[in-house]
Amino acid sequence: MPVGKDADAAAVWGSLLRLFLSVQPRRFQTIAAREGITDRAIRALLHLGDGQPKPMRELAEDWLCDASNVTGIVDGLEARGFAVRELHADDRRVKLVRLTPAGVAARERIVAELAQPSPLLLQLGADDLRQLRLLLERIPGGTV
Repeated sequence: MPVGKDADAAAVWGSLLRLFLSVQPRRFQTIAAREGITDRAIRALLHLGDGQPKPMRELAEDWLCDASNVTGIVDGLEARGFAVRELHADDRRVKLVRLTPAGVAARERIVAELAQPSPLLLQLGADDLRQLRLLLERIPGGTV
């Protein structure tokens, strides 16, 4: 059983995880249903958001899944007009995936919705929220 700082870190992490898991899965399902895609496709839209086409093999590595899963996810995004596959200019065996303007717009809608704070978090007072924000900002790499 952790003690001291380790116990405190475990307790904080557990609280953050419970907060996230109490809200986000439902948000992903609601958004996915509205957009006509799967929750995994939402993650794909978020990952592809930098505007650079990505090789499907790289996506499989980044998403920790089999290439066939990437194919299914990209199929769904293409069916909604959110992504397209292109051949790599230097190696025609490599398929790249990029977001379409409709995909960029969908991603922006999704990011805006996911950025809305949990109603549970809003139960804290303004001073507590400010203190929590300041503490979380002190975590190296903890701000987006």
